[in-house]
Amino acid sequence: MNQPLVTIRRRWDDPRSARIAASHLQDLRLRDDPGGICANFPRAFLVARVWCDRLAENEGWHVCHAASAPHELEVCVLESDNGAELVARLRE
Repeated sequence: MNQPLVTIRRRWDDPRSARIAASHLQDLRLRDDPGGICANFPRAFLVARVWCDRLAENEGWHVCHAASAPHELEVCVLESDNGAELVARLRE
């Protein structure tokens, strides 16, 4: 069975996106604290961890340096990008 491609963003408000197979999303959880010095999230978002070498569609979203690749990234999975049904399945 083909895995659906999920649109991901580095942050909830990032205008750029990439796509990855749903099976490559790890540690899915809701997060409402950005950590570090970033501005607070307006609400909780579904986030996941992914390896950059698993991206199906990247188009310059993440530039990977061979000396330190692959990288683990934390990403947002937005309902507006993926639809309510897919996001509900991922949240289960």
